[in-house]
Amino acid sequence: MTTRLSTRRFAARLLAGAVISTAISSALALKVDMYAIGNWSGGNCAPGDTDSDRGSWPGMAQSWYDWMGLLGNTKTGKFVDGNTTLQRFCDPAFNANCKDYVWVDWPDAAIVALHGFDAGDAWGGLMRNSWNGRCSLKMGTSTGTTFVGDNNLKFLHASSCLSLNDSYFGNMRVAMKKQNSSSTKGLHVMTGFHGLMWISSSFNGDYADTAIDGHIMPVANAWVTNHHKNNQFSCAGWDPFGWFGTCQDQCPTAMTVGPTAANALYRLTHERYNNSASFGPPTGRNYYAWMGYLGCDPVGQDGFNP
Repeated sequence: MTTRLSTRRFAARLLAGAVISTAISSALALKVDMYAIGNWSGGNCAPGDTDSDRGSWPGMAQSWYDWMGLLGNTKTGKFVDGNTTLQRFCDPAFNANCKDYVWVDWPDAAIVALHGFDAGDAWGGLMRNSWNGRCSLKMGTSTGTTFVGDNNLKFLHASSCLSLNDSYFGNMRVAMKKQNSSSTKGLHVMTGFHGLMWISSSFNGDYADTAIDGHIMPVANAWVTNHHKNNQFSCAGWDPFGWFGTCQDQCPTAMTVGPTAANALYRLTHERYNNSASFGPPTGRNYYAWMGYLGCDPVGQDGFNP
């Protein structure tokens, strides 16, 4: 899969995006939100810890958000720093006072940018401020806080370390399609990273390209190809160019759920932002399908091998 773009190819992609923008009807346009934290030290979950701050992170998420708007979707919420708490991401099934249905589960597509960790084969995400005595979300497993897709959310992008490790897939199904719920809806596509991801304004274009490409190819494919980085990070000091194989990778991943393996795989390999209405929500979660680079070797995890 191609991971770099020439100037000529990028120009062609922009032209394709302009054509798509004029073609999207209001019926197909999505509501999109972005949630990002760049400053934790000013909150009460990591007060004064300036080492936790990542000033470039909101800009990465905004590149996706802005291009989703340029392509005819409706930008419905940009939430950066401020009072970012678990209440915005947790489901009433976890706590009756949770309000994901007016925050992350309200739009059709959302990107979330924050520090992540392995919360027991589930995505843990560090909030800026505490709520109800908690400073993190947990997505995956029945004991999690976060279950999305039962309201409006179809596409969730987790710009967060350890947000979709290869060991999470089975557990993440629970958070993408609630059982015993009055809602028949569910999350269409979840994307994240196996192992650590990297933060820099130089990666803004990868997020913009995800938005553009996700209208002309499957969203899963757009995420995984644009964010994959081979042998670029955490190189040994004596091997800055990776000539001796000490550099490591960035490993994006994506997954879907469905009532059958074939159904989940078809969604993974065909659903775009602008054809999601024709797919409808997943009707079951017995099976999942994943996308990633086998053997991709990130910092913080073994090589990708579901």
